[in-house]
Parts: sequence; C-alpha cells; structure tokens
Amino acid sequence: MPPSQNTLLETDLIQTFVTISETGSFTAAAKRVFRTPSAVSMQMKRLEEQVGRPLFERHPRHVTLTNDGEAFLVHGREMLRINEAALSRFRMPQLEGRVRFGAPDDFGTRFLPRILSRFASTHPLVEVDVVLSTTISLSEQLGSSEIDLILTVSAQTDTAPGKLVYSEPLVWVGLRGGHACEQRPVPLALSAQGCPWRAAALKSLEEADVPYRIAYTSETGAGQLAAVQADLAIAPLPASMIMDGYQKLTAKHGLCGIGPYQLRLQEAPGLSSAAEAFAMHVNDSFREL
Repeated sequence: MPPSQNTLLETDLIQTFVTISETGSFTAAAKRVFRTPSAVSMQMKRLEEQVGRPLFERHPRHVTLTNDGEAFLVHGREMLRINEAALSRFRMPQLEGRVRFGAPDDFGTRFLPRILSRFASTHPLVEVDVVLSTTISLSEQLGSSEIDLILTVSAQTDTAPGKLVYSEPLVWVGLRGGHACEQRPVPLALSAQGCPWRAAALKSLEEADVPYRIAYTSETGAGQLAAVQADLAIAPLPASMIMDGYQKLTAKHGLCGIGPYQLRLQEAPGLSSAAEAFAMHVNDSFREL
C-alpha cells in the first residue's frame, strides 16, 4: 500500500504507536492513552495507511513490530521529542529584564549581529546592553560586577577562565602583492600590550629567529588592517578576517605559524534568568558556525 501523499503525521497517532510498542498490546496501550481498544486500533490503521507500510504483526493476545515498525519507532520517538521541546520552549513565561554583555570590538562587529538577532527572536522583552572593549577592560568590568557576561580572547590553553565557545587559527596577514613581508626586520602592526595575539605572534617570530620591529599598535583589528592595507606592516589576525586584497603569509614568505586562539565566555556569579538565556544563545550561535 503506497503512503498517503502530502500527509503530515499526527502526534497523537505517533504517541499511541510508541505506547503500543512499549506495552506490546493495543488493550494495555488504550488504558495509557485513555482511549478504547477499538479507537486505538482505528488510530493504528490510519497511521499504517499514512506511512504505507504494515507496522505491526498481530497475534491473539499481543502485537509485535514489523521491521518497518522498528524503523518507524526511531523516527516516532524523535518526532515526539522535538514536539515536546518546541512546546516547552514556548510554554515558558516570557523573560524580561536586562543583560549586560561585553565582547572585544572586532568580534562584536563580526559575531554580535547573529547573537542579538537569535536572542531577540525568542526573548524580545529583554534589554541588552552591549560593551565593546579590550579583553583586559572587559575582565575588569566583570570583576567589579559592572557586566554580566563577556567574551574574552585567550591563547590556546585549557587553563584560561571561562567556557570555550570558538577557536580558529591566527595567521600572518599582508597586503596581496605587497612588500612589507619581505623587509627585515619585518614591520609589525600589533594589538595593544596584554593581548594574547600580540604575545603569541612575537613568540612565534622569536622562536623562528625572524627579526622584527613593532611599527604600529592598535587595539582593534581594523586599525592593524589599515597599516597592512598601506603595505606598511604585516599583522597577526584570525584567519576569518582575511578579505579580498589581503593574503595569508606562510613559510614561503619567511614566516612561521602562530597557532590557534580561543574565544571564551565568562559569567558573573548569580546570573539572572535573562542572562542565563543569553549565555545559552551565545553558545548556540558559535556552535552553528
């Protein structure tokens, strides 16, 4: 029997089917779903018509699942789980309140629109205050309870505070066709003192015995890229920041790898429900990248 065309499976049919698989009997399942055995039988006949396959082998006092029934049971349980998850999400009372969130400037402009859009779709009544600053400044504000959640940049390490939410390689970036990378000592456009990117970049040059000079310093990646665009320096930046007109510099340019960096989410103690929900959306947003 072919399956019904353009049919949406009904959750109450699936619930009854799963209950029968657990009890092994239409009669026992009928008691659980508060229906008569004849009503349960009619439900399963309709379900089998919808999927186009027999789901049960019927015996005098019990039923067992066919091979197709066993396969459908996996899908049925998953559909019930998704249904319950969706209902649970929208049964929750709408959160109100205020969340104070901080992120490094470069990551705020790159990732924040996605996070805010995602959060606003489910929590439109929560006010979100955003602070874009350096990791050092954000950490100080978290410590003084001026902010609820912060994203911080760290080197690749398991001992850094906070929960790891994102990681990618740091690479040397130069102007495509530029000559700054050929100079020795090589001119650098670096982030400010205390930034893990700066420390990791200088360490890689020193270990490879590459002479360098610090030509420009900026707290933002945009400031570093300005020096790169003018072919006045090269800069250590996330691989995802390489755009048209720039190039990744490698061993053929006389430079070695820097290694990955991490973004970590740190939380103040005693978060509000709204802040906890925002933290969940931050995690989920990066997981979907």
